[in-house]
Amino acid sequence: MPNLKRSLASAAVAASAVVLALGLSGSPAFAAVDPGTPGYLTFWQGGFTGPTLEYSPSQVDTSCVTLPFSVQADLNYSYRTALVYDGTGCTGSTLTLPAGDLHSFGGFVGKSFRFAS
Repeated sequence: MPNLKRSLASAAVAASAVVLALGLSGSPAFAAVDPGTPGYLTFWQGGFTGPTLEYSPSQVDTSCVTLPFSVQADLNYSYRTALVYDGTGCTGSTLTLPAGDLHSFGGFVGKSFRFAS
């Protein structure tokens, strides 16, 4: 458990650094980036821009969630690994997001996800 706490703390620091760096750029679109809520998986519609979605493992357990819009970045501030799929209904190619993960997906566009069991 100490490694998970350290990973989540590192992710929070990294997210804060992204927010600070982007906020200092003077761009109002970047200034609104939310660093995520502890215990939740946060998705961004763009590469840390645009609308966000948050889910906790206690909300959805391991059920498949088809997202209301495509996502391209995450902060997995939860304690569980998440699997993101490029198809609806948890189908297609998969991207694994371990606890403490923070990154932009590049060319991958997520349309559904589930927490791993």
